[in-house]
Amino acid sequence: MYCIETKQLSFKYSGGAPVLQGIDLQVPEGCIYGFLGPNGAGKTTTLRLLLGLLKKQEGAMLLFGKEFERNRIEILQKTGSLIEAPSLYSHLTARENLDIMRYLYDFPPKRIDAVLDLAGLGNVGSKTVGKFSLGMKQRLSIAIALLHQPELLILDEPTNGLDPNGIIEMRELLKALNKEYKTTILISSHLLSEIEKLVTHIGIINKGQLLFQGTLEDLQRKQKQGASTIFHTGDAGSTMRILQENGLQPVLADGMVLIPLVDRSVIAGINQQLVAEGVVVFEISSGRNDLESIFIDLVNN
Repeated sequence: MYCIETKQLSFKYSGGAPVLQGIDLQVPEGCIYGFLGPNGAGKTTTLRLLLGLLKKQEGAMLLFGKEFERNRIEILQKTGSLIEAPSLYSHLTARENLDIMRYLYDFPPKRIDAVLDLAGLGNVGSKTVGKFSLGMKQRLSIAIALLHQPELLILDEPTNGLDPNGIIEMRELLKALNKEYKTTILISSHLLSEIEKLVTHIGIINKGQLLFQGTLEDLQRKQKQGASTIFHTGDAGSTMRILQENGLQPVLADGMVLIPLVDRSVIAGINQQLVAEGVVVFEISSGRNDLESIFIDLVNN
């Protein structure tokens, strides 16, 4: 079952070009879904639509299997969020900020201590928010989002303002929430290396269009199918001939010779043959298969 599903979701601001064009988002229940795209791709607009912060124009939105427009209150009662800058009362303490929201959610006071500890703010609950760093404000916003024990978390750049240790702690917090409480998490971020360590599923959006959606393994597998081994030698002609003699189909590009990705043992044998025939081998490399490389390839093509 999908926790979030959109069908042909489209949106444009008044007088502007379309921001979203037929987005079919599918976020499985219990997953951590990384929503990636360059600035202006449509990530935040999508998240704001899912939370009712923008009015839907075209398409359908289902959360927990129910239409958002007809079940808005029920859905939002099970959803926690952090979108763009934290919205906090700077003249109040962290605990007082949480107490206001606790009163609205009708949760017992002991829940405040629990979420402060979860967010790593257990020792600063009595400090006014105006004295917080941006990272501490980000943590407090996460604590507020967790106050009512939501089944779904929608987070827009939750690691903004965090130092490296804070980013690691946030990653471990989100993993723990997902594992222990089965919380579904939809998270947008520009920190691709961090997202790669966190998510189970990925959606990549660019210019309002969804370029890819699936598991991280699916994306890596798809990219590997189109990956190449690159030979940079002193004699491209001889390199082409030797590769052809080995039953491969080389392509010449910018003075380098490319073949489809092959096993390392095959590459080792070809390298030995090149050297034996006096061909100078400067470099043999393969296209990287990390999330950053895949993301750049998808967005630029």
